Parts: sequence; structure tokens; C-alpha cells
Amino acid sequence: MVLTSTDSKIQVNGQAGAFRPIYYLGCKASFTPAIKAAIDEVDPSGGRLVDLFSGTGSVGAALGAFREVTTVDVQEYSRVLCSAVLSPPVLSQADIKGVVARALHDEIAKQALWCLQPLIEHERECIDAAAIGDFNALVELIEFPPLAVHATSEFETPSTRLGDATREVIRRFHETELWQSAETTVSRYFGGLYFSFTQAAMLDAMLSVADSSDEQSRNTLKAAALSTASQLVNTVGKQFAQPIRPRNKSGDVKPSLVKIVQRDRSLDTLELYRIWLGKYAALPRAIGRPQALREDYLDAIAQNASSFSVIYADPPYTRDHYSRFYHVLETMCLRDNPEISQVMKDGELIPSRGAYREERHQSDFCIRSTAPAAFEALFISAREHDLPLVLSYSPHEADDGTHPRVVSMNQIVALARAHYDRVEFRVVDGVTHNKLNRSGLKLKERDHAEILLKCFC
Repeated sequence: MVLTSTDSKIQVNGQAGAFRPIYYLGCKASFTPAIKAAIDEVDPSGGRLVDLFSGTGSVGAALGAFREVTTVDVQEYSRVLCSAVLSPPVLSQADIKGVVARALHDEIAKQALWCLQPLIEHERECIDAAAIGDFNALVELIEFPPLAVHATSEFETPSTRLGDATREVIRRFHETELWQSAETTVSRYFGGLYFSFTQAAMLDAMLSVADSSDEQSRNTLKAAALSTASQLVNTVGKQFAQPIRPRNKSGDVKPSLVKIVQRDRSLDTLELYRIWLGKYAALPRAIGRPQALREDYLDAIAQNASSFSVIYADPPYTRDHYSRFYHVLETMCLRDNPEISQVMKDGELIPSRGAYREERHQSDFCIRSTAPAAFEALFISAREHDLPLVLSYSPHEADDGTHPRVVSMNQIVALARAHYDRVEFRVVDGVTHNKLNRSGLKLKERDHAEILLKCFC
């Protein structure tokens, strides 16, 4: 589970075992007490815990109250979030107010807003027209590729009002030398697609403020920007797996389209940012010297094993390409100019509708042909360094409607027992996995949805 924010209230929202949408603030996973008990059982010493595949850091942050913690993940967004929740800086209300003011008055942001003005005005007109029943322009806007796609020689921008506004925006970006700039990554890749153009520009401003801040504050300022983006995002389910689809399968405009667009694209970006800065600043610091590493899991064990006392691992284990849910956050952290992946449609390669990064990490644990070797490598590496291990796993049951696991629980237990003399598992009671939130597609709920595999040295 992760914490989400709706205005000033905090609520629990997430889909355990599928993906963890990130309007993140460090919280206890619903079964963290069971994880803690299992870790304490295999390692009574209370030494440093390494949380491999840490993702949004919910487990590492919760257990950081009891042990020194190192989080490890191969993606940069995870390192940023884990750093923020493990080691929050001291930020007063005056400090937070100052950070927000810097974003508001950022000179590059002002230039970017001028560049984007033709599309900002067109977007407003589209929403106003849709509110009185004319959906055509809004549908065109939502289905339109982002600016980064229009700049490629293979894409021909149409001669419509939207196309004309897009060409003028690109011209202005070139004029101000902000095209291809890290300062405008969110605006160029995700403006109009996941956020309003104004929101995208302000997210760019937040990231610029973070990058120009001292090292102690930088991760928290970035994490607050990521959480703001996750609350702003204009998609069903508030995730980045795919943009909103304005039409249903029959081609009709969805009745909820205008309401969703108005709701999300009217949110005050800087006010949300202020709220999230306050939430991160209020987090308790993890004990000792917490670490957040961006590394491959095997490299992290090999290079740091002498400082580790126990491993907690919660790898992905279905065929899902998890990075689709976090690609926007990863690009926001890297602030690069990634190639956009392509898909085949009607015999022609076109840019992916979600503007996914071409180079996106897919774990070997998610691929049927490589997953057994990945699990074995984990067990071998941990055992070679005499590190006890707790592995979290959610087994697939026939006909329960969940995605099949690429490795069965029996296979994992057999691999563990080949390297550890004592292997036990515990079924975690009361953990329920809800798979979908649309009533027509809602799958079964399963209790006993998590198993903790305990490997003793």
C-alpha cells in the first residue's frame, strides 16, 4: 500500500501485487509487522537491512524505525523517493514557502510558459467547448502526440488549429534555446498528454529548483515534485501506464471525459507541491545512517555485503512491464531526452501513445525464460555472503483472475533449499489483493495473498 493525498486528507490507495501508484509518502505496507517479525527471526542481531527492489520505499521506510536500512533499486526515481523518506531534511514553513516561491518565479519557467502559451490557450478553449457539448477539439488534443514527437522528421504535424499552435510552440522553444533542454523535459514529453501544459511547465520549474538546491534537500524537493505529478496526472487510476482514452470501444466519447479533464487539469500545481513538501519534511528520519542506492541487486550485494546483516527481497514476478507505471517519474528524475518507444499499427511503426522511454528496465524476474536463473542468482549471492533472506511472494492460484507468476512457489522453495539448509515460509493473514476498480472487470479478492519465505543461515 502507499499513501495518497486528496486535498488535505490522506487515504490509503493502491493495488498490492500489481503496481504501486506513487503519490507517495512513506507508510507501512499492510503487512509490514509480519515482514519485521520474519526479518527479526532470521536475523536476531538487529543489524543493517538491505531492501532489494525497494520501489517506492514503503517497506524500507517503515523498517527504518527499527534497523539501519539500505534500499536498492535499479531505477533513479526509486533512489530519489527512498532517500527522501529515509533522510528527510529539516524544512521550516518559511523554507517551504521559499522553495515554492523559487519555483513560481523561476526565469526558465517563465520562458517556458511563454513558449507554451499558444497551446495553453488552445487547451483552455478545448475544455470550454467540451463543457457545452462540443468534444471534437478536446478529443483531438488528448489523442495528439506530445511535442517531443512533433519535432522528429518522421512525424508530420497536421494543418489544424492544434497543429498550428504546436508549430508555434516548437518555434518559440527553439528561439529561446529551450528545445532539448533538461529544463523543459516534462513540458515537451508529457504536456497535454498526462498534464495540462501549465502544470507540466511548473513541474519543470520544481525540478529545476531541486537541481539547484543543496544535496541534503535535493532528493526531498524532487520527491515532492514526483508526488505532485502523481496527484496531478490526468488518467483513470492516477497512474502512468497509459494516457486517458477519450473514446470507448464503439468510438463514442466517454461521458466522464470532461469531468475527469476538468478535475485534474484545474489542480493548482504549486499548492499541491507546498502540501507535499510539508508531508515529506514531517517524516521521521530513519535510525542510524540510512542509504538509498541505485544499483543492480547482485552488484549491491557483491559490493556492500560486509555491511549488510539481512536481506529483504520483493522482486516483481509477473509478466507485467512494471516500468510503464513509473516511466514518467524516471524521466522526471533523469531529465534527459529519451527516445520514445515505437509500436506497430496498421503495418507502420508509430510512437507509443504513452510516450514510453525506449530504454526501460524490465526485470529478469518478469521473464519466464530468465526468472528461475534470477532467483537462483539471488539465493547464491546471499548465501555466499552468509546473509539470511526474507522473500515476499504472492502466489497465483488457478482461476483466481490474477496474472500468472513466471515462477511457481514450489520452484522458488526448491531453489532456496538448494542453497539454504533451513527454509520456512509463513502465510500472511488478512492481506487482500483487489485487482481492478471497475465493477464490470473486478476480479476475485484473495486473502492469504502474501507468503514470506524465510531463509536461515
